[in-house]
Amino acid sequence: MTRPDIGVFGSGAWGTALAITWAKAGANVALWGPFPEEMALLAAERCHPRLRQAPFPEGLRTSDDPTAALSAPLWISAMPTQVSPAAWAGLRPQASVAPDCLIHVSKGILQSTRQTLSQALTGVLDLPVGALSGPSFADEVSIGVPTAIVLALPTIVAEERARALQAQLSSERLRIYLSRDVVGTELCGALKNVLAIAAGLVDGLGLGYNARAALITRGLAEMARLVEVLGGQSATVMGLAGMGDLLLTATGPQSRNRTFGELVGKGATVAAARDALGGQVVEGMFTTEAALELARAHGLDLPIATEVQRLLNGESPTEAVRRLMTRSLKSE
Repeated sequence: MTRPDIGVFGSGAWGTALAITWAKAGANVALWGPFPEEMALLAAERCHPRLRQAPFPEGLRTSDDPTAALSAPLWISAMPTQVSPAAWAGLRPQASVAPDCLIHVSKGILQSTRQTLSQALTGVLDLPVGALSGPSFADEVSIGVPTAIVLALPTIVAEERARALQAQLSSERLRIYLSRDVVGTELCGALKNVLAIAAGLVDGLGLGYNARAALITRGLAEMARLVEVLGGQSATVMGLAGMGDLLLTATGPQSRNRTFGELVGKGATVAAARDALGGQVVEGMFTTEAALELARAHGLDLPIATEVQRLLNGESPTEAVRRLMTRSLKSE
């Protein structure tokens, strides 16, 4: 294989779906994952076990050796949020030459530091870090269902380079909009998972579409308050990274976070609901406490996130709904 155009780090469904998309569009893509047995299986079957309808294109190569991916002029980080800083601390010294920026596609807030990934990885890598986010299920992206997402890059990345990256990562079926609001894009992607758990709870309790619509709408207001106080833009909240991703994750059947909330609403324990998802990461479980800590530090009230945290602590789903519905009356 010639030198790859793109190195994707993280062989979960989302990173692999993007790697497939870019390889279909003609790029040479190196996909790295840390587990030898898993990567050997991907290499042998030329297919991801969760993306069976999307065989790997010729331009996609997989390996548990990061050498090829690190040689690419563009790095895409697709590892789970909580492990990404430590993983990159180990990967970065193995690269003889680094690209001019890194783009991550993970969603969440670090539990240990309450940072977004761009904030944490910029220090680890000594590189500008951007984020690719928006309403996108991996299975649909992998088979070419039309999708629109946002590429948020810091202002240190020159406009010409930003436009070049936008063009490089776009394809006929993956439309990418450019933003400079990195922290807002990241926070929207993290918070929508918390709200999706709450939406799943409403579905699991059988409370109907009226309740779910109210939950999503008021959840968007919570998202906006936290994003804006932490330096993000209101336009981001109302765009693909915010409202778009929230609508998808709070209603789509493929959503792990919504499904987790639905299972708990139907009576499963938190542990049982998590086990039912077969080891898939439920990002909202890790993000809820971090989001509430950030809110408290800025004097904000996030009632829906608060009830999700109580739910994760084992409190009654019906009590969570009762508390939300009997809060003191307010203006919208």
